[in-house]
Amino acid sequence: MRIRAVANSFTGFFIAAVLAAPVAGATPTSKARAPAAQDLLAEVEIARLATTYGWAVDAKDIDTLMTIFSEDAEYDLSAYAQPPAKGKVAIRNVFLHGVFPSEKCSFSSISNVRVQISGDQASGGDYFIHYGYNPQRSVGNTRTQVEGQHFYRFVKEDGAWKIAWMQGHPVFEASAPIEGSQLRDAACRAD
Repeated sequence: MRIRAVANSFTGFFIAAVLAAPVAGATPTSKARAPAAQDLLAEVEIARLATTYGWAVDAKDIDTLMTIFSEDAEYDLSAYAQPPAKGKVAIRNVFLHGVFPSEKCSFSSISNVRVQISGDQASGGDYFIHYGYNPQRSVGNTRTQVEGQHFYRFVKEDGAWKIAWMQGHPVFEASAPIEGSQLRDAACRAD
């Protein structure tokens, strides 16, 4: 019971301190908090870019996908022995003619997003797991699994954070046949 009382009193103290902070007004520490709050907001905005990437790839939504890249972005495909796609037109073509048609359905999970901000630029990374169903190169119902990391450089463009450079670094890849009945979404099945 004592631990709970200490935790409750600490929580109450913390909440009171946070609520009282704006009352302090023009103290030197309030000016220092503004950049910290801006950096926190920027981290959230940047992390949403990685999440948007995963959802757009799975939905094959090229219009949404293109909103997260800067005009002169570079999509580094060296992990797949391919030249980089430079600029939005080239990135769009990679997805429309390579990534999207390569699988009937996919599921991407992106986590552990890390962001380091330096003014109007930032860098970061994340972990990903990507499951693809019935890739073009397979026979029958197949699931591919890729696990790895993405690395990024971000820039502010017209007041919004964008991906300026992105590289996938797969560390595990596997493919296995599955029963068509295991795929609950009939649109993902090969048969």
